[in-house]
Amino acid sequence: MESATPDDHFSSDWPDQRRRDDGSRRQVPAPWGDVVDVGREERNPADQQEREAPETHHDGGESIVDGQAAYVGSDSDVVPSGEAPDAENDPAIQHMRSVMRAAVADLRQEALFNFGEMNAVKLTAILGQLLEHSELPKRYLETVRAVFAPPDGYEEASKTLENSGAVLVLLREPGAGRTFTAHALLADLQFRAGAKVGPLSFGTSGRFPLHRLPRDENAGYLLELPSDEDTFEVSGDFGASLFDVQRSLLNRSSRLIVLTTPEQWKRIGGDAPAGVVPPLKRPDGRAVAEAWLNAEAPPDLDTSRWLADERIVRLLDGQSPSDVLETVGHILKAQRSKSLTGLSDSDPDGFHAKVLSVVQARTAWRTELLEWHSKEGRTSFQRNFLLVASLLRNATVAHVYAQTAALCSLFGKPISLQGQEEPGVVEMVSEIEADLDPANDTIDFARPGWDDAVLSYFWIDRPMARKTFLSWMANAPTTKTTDFLETFSPEDQLLLANRVGAFAVRWATHHRKAEPLEQIISAWQTDKKLWPAATDLVSAAALHPTMGRFIQELLLRWSKAGGTPALQKLTVEVCAGDFGRRNTAKALRRLGHAAGSTDDEVQKSVGSAVRTIWSEPSARKSLFGSITKWCAPDSDRMASGQRSFAALATLASQGYEPEGKVPSLLLRDSAEGEFQPSLQDLSVCWGALLSIEPDEDTSTEGEDAATEAVSLWMDAAHGNPSLRPLIFGVLRGAISGAEPAEGRRLRHRLHDLLYVWQPSPAPNVDADRVRLRHELVDLLDHDRSRSVAKYHPRAAKRSNGA
Repeated sequence: MESATPDDHFSSDWPDQRRRDDGSRRQVPAPWGDVVDVGREERNPADQQEREAPETHHDGGESIVDGQAAYVGSDSDVVPSGEAPDAENDPAIQHMRSVMRAAVADLRQEALFNFGEMNAVKLTAILGQLLEHSELPKRYLETVRAVFAPPDGYEEASKTLENSGAVLVLLREPGAGRTFTAHALLADLQFRAGAKVGPLSFGTSGRFPLHRLPRDENAGYLLELPSDEDTFEVSGDFGASLFDVQRSLLNRSSRLIVLTTPEQWKRIGGDAPAGVVPPLKRPDGRAVAEAWLNAEAPPDLDTSRWLADERIVRLLDGQSPSDVLETVGHILKAQRSKSLTGLSDSDPDGFHAKVLSVVQARTAWRTELLEWHSKEGRTSFQRNFLLVASLLRNATVAHVYAQTAALCSLFGKPISLQGQEEPGVVEMVSEIEADLDPANDTIDFARPGWDDAVLSYFWIDRPMARKTFLSWMANAPTTKTTDFLETFSPEDQLLLANRVGAFAVRWATHHRKAEPLEQIISAWQTDKKLWPAATDLVSAAALHPTMGRFIQELLLRWSKAGGTPALQKLTVEVCAGDFGRRNTAKALRRLGHAAGSTDDEVQKSVGSAVRTIWSEPSARKSLFGSITKWCAPDSDRMASGQRSFAALATLASQGYEPEGKVPSLLLRDSAEGEFQPSLQDLSVCWGALLSIEPDEDTSTEGEDAATEAVSLWMDAAHGNPSLRPLIFGVLRGAISGAEPAEGRRLRHRLHDLLYVWQPSPAPNVDADRVRLRHELVDLLDHDRSRSVAKYHPRAAKRSNGA
């Protein structure tokens, strides 16, 4: 998630007021669905109906108040019934404010890929919310509107997008706020025009075909062009194709936003329609900070005071949105710090000390950390305790204490924590200048950004200890409960994994080195709880606006890592998830490399990934082409081909009859360009599936898949006579296309599977199914007779005439 470009701002109260350049105020959505009437603009009719029928409901365990309109602004604001509630005392408004602050905090953490302050076990909650829907969720869009500050040129772009058939191309590098700007434009479009908004997948070909545009009326779409790779690039005539896109959108009263980089657009944007690239200015750092602080800050934070301080202004000037959000996080942390208050008579409320701490945080506390580490008498145990506490943020102090001893041992300085020989927890917390929360039994650093700065300092200061540290870090979440860790629950373990994993991803991306992530994948591969966390972590990073490109490069490298199956398996599982749905061309390329693995776990993952990618219609032609190659008799990826085809051959869809289930491979949508495998390719793949050797002692997964596939296809032939010639033709081709010896073996195998489908004699035998089985067997025998003896139609004719 990227931060955005704030030029507009909120008042200190929530619901907020945004002023346009002409001084009028615009409607702003209150948290989770209510509209705040803050000016003279026309109300959304649907929202007016909600006000007339208010209700309270629950969502995710959180009580959300809907229909309770909140009104702020001047005394002249019109209130439909009754008087405007007192915002400071109204429980509903206070609740909405707290809900919105929490949502904004989650969104900020998501943007920075930093989950150390979050209490949720689920990694990347906001990203998960976005990817689980074909539409952008309304709650997320409202949160975007709450924190987005439009840059110069935004209002004009927003008004242009309201026009039917509008296409906007946002030219920015990833990380410069382009995704968030696009989401803000779509959020305003939904609010003003009631449009359905959501992302589109580019597909697998270099050209974006018109039939990929949904047929919805009054919709807004977001299309992110995939970055160019060695074997894939967006077609050079993409810009010219936007004329056809505009006409198609116009017919459906819909719009499209395209995300690309200036470099890519220079190559593909020739002959594009005039005016598709809006003249948006770069984000203003101070405005971005103001928008986020007003939306997330507690009531005691004076935003204007903070942003008027010259030291803060210098920090924000010219910074990227992500850097601004880091500063926002430091300000919020400093504001909460009680230890920075009352340090001197000249600074009674500690404001200047807090500002100084934010400035020092942006310089990674390098001077202060040097002083701390070089203090006379400083011990390795203290240094390691500081390092562990910084990484294992939110872990219990007992766990930090025990893990410090483990790290000391790895560094060759064993420490015994039994008895009272070594310094205790209270002393160690004091030595690292932290606070101990007695309620949660956790360590808290008053200085904003101190823990991340400690990790950075160590990495620079101790190059010879990096490998040992990475090994310890990757194994820290796998530690089982011991005498030290009696409160270390599975939930604590996942929270710790989030913190460790997020640090590894951010560090790996920043330094463009894979070692931290590879250590984690290796250490977590056998843990049933941590392995999904690793997959979620890399999946989220692969789709992150600023980290995605490097993580995708790693996935390509890992897909070829035959000597490390864990890396290949993780790559395949990432391709089987949201990354595969959003980047099908790239996922197919990586899946093709991993398919060459001989590891059984990797092969299982390949089968799962195939179904995910098949769910994207534009990927089917390329996917099935790859599977057909893997299933060829001379293929070195036969196991992948067998599993992949089995995954699709056993996938059932609603047939032509209301009650019928037929193989998805046999259905073809009437939409233009829909792919359907050829009979020849299906026969090749069926030959590979039937070639799986049956095990006399145990039933293997491949055998079960072959049995299930034959049953599904024969059921379809029985229930849908129109499909019978195609199904029989595919199965006959699988055998007749094989070498004679192999053909005999496949024929016997198919005979056995057909008998499993419908044995006879058998209780409650279905005579029609028996006749159908005999019909196919007779055809197979006929094909065999033609292969072993010449067929002489003239001789047969003379004989008949005798």
